[in-house]
Amino acid sequence: MLCLLAATPFIASLPGCTRSTGLQGSFLQLWKSHADLKPEQWRQRLAAMADMGCQTVTLQWVGLIGGDSPWMIPEDMLRTLFDIAHEQGMQVQVGLPFDNAWWQALSADEQGQQRFFDQALGGAQRYMSSAPWPQHKAFAGWYIPYELEQYHWASTDSQQRLAQWLAAMASSTRQHSDRVPSISTYYSVLPTDGSLLQLWRTLLDTTQLRPVVQDGVGVAGWANLQAIEPLLLELRRRQVPFDVVVELFEQLPSQKNDGSEFKARSADYDRVRRQLEWARTTGAEQIVAFALDPWALGDDPRARRLREDWLRGHG
Repeated sequence: MLCLLAATPFIASLPGCTRSTGLQGSFLQLWKSHADLKPEQWRQRLAAMADMGCQTVTLQWVGLIGGDSPWMIPEDMLRTLFDIAHEQGMQVQVGLPFDNAWWQALSADEQGQQRFFDQALGGAQRYMSSAPWPQHKAFAGWYIPYELEQYHWASTDSQQRLAQWLAAMASSTRQHSDRVPSISTYYSVLPTDGSLLQLWRTLLDTTQLRPVVQDGVGVAGWANLQAIEPLLLELRRRQVPFDVVVELFEQLPSQKNDGSEFKARSADYDRVRRQLEWARTTGAEQIVAFALDPWALGDDPRARRLREDWLRGHG
């Protein structure tokens, strides 16, 4: 789900839209260019999300730290987003700053991973200690912006290190919110001895997290629903509250096969409707889109068609 989406042109809210579309939330992947949007542009975007049923908007992150070109979304812009979301009857879950060193840490040795864990934890703690968002009426808790899969966390030792870090991260978020923090997870199609079910058994034995389980249909197709079913069964057995992500895009072939280039287009509504029907059977507390903006709210013809067909199907 961590696909690199640029900010796209946006269509205004359609008259007569219904909020009963099968969704309760959507991710919003912020980029540096979002800081240039005017309040009226934000009002149009968030009103359109409300029309599509959103009760919660999850900011994937508030900025990128480390790497060659770090940036943070200005506080004034985020306050505007919070205020307008509140006007629209929605809440905002705040994704912590994403440390670009995550990509190297995934394949690092034990010492390298520990350096990253310490660095990322410190960055998150510094951000939360000064962020005003927990005092806002629209605040809906924290989102940890690192996505978990079984490929890079196959060994028992690596799972234990990850669990210890996330326990510390979750403990830090609870100092600034009474809500359990969310974190996304998905089934990687890369060959591995790792088990997504075993990974989450280790994590849930160690700390409280709210899993956000990606359906993976946009990347891996329908077979991915079978791959995540053991995890969903475990979450229901443990009575752990969780959300399910419905991917609204269709990944396209790329000339590069190393994951560095992401190309996609909006899915058609027939596929999304089937995903929503499946999502309602999972026991998820919320069905969350990735992402209304841009895949259903952008100015691309396929995005327009998806939204129009979706609203017509729930009219």
